[in-house]
Amino acid sequence: MNLHVDMDYSVLSFDGKLMSDADLADAQILLNSITNWNVVLDLAKLSYVNSSGIAFFIRVLTRARLNQGDVVVLNVNEQLTKIFELTKINQVFHMANTEMEVKAYFKK
Repeated sequence: MNLHVDMDYSVLSFDGKLMSDADLADAQILLNSITNWNVVLDLAKLSYVNSSGIAFFIRVLTRARLNQGDVVVLNVNEQLTKIFELTKINQVFHMANTEMEVKAYFKK
């Protein structure tokens, strides 16, 4: 898990599984260091997420919007897409398949 800050947005990249508060401890530290609240959640290397991970994503969205930003979810695999559709998270977040889509979204 890491944080990369681009000129237009911050990218939180996840890998492995997000299933507990322990899995999210590093993510919370990274979240607290964000200053550009246009945030990309890059899930390319994330294999699974449960309610704890989804709750974290919602916290990111809430903080971003409170700071006049937004969140885009990037690179969602097939299994995560099913979870997002089941929980209706895909209706809350803007979903993108490429970095070009992310750039276009934040440029609008």
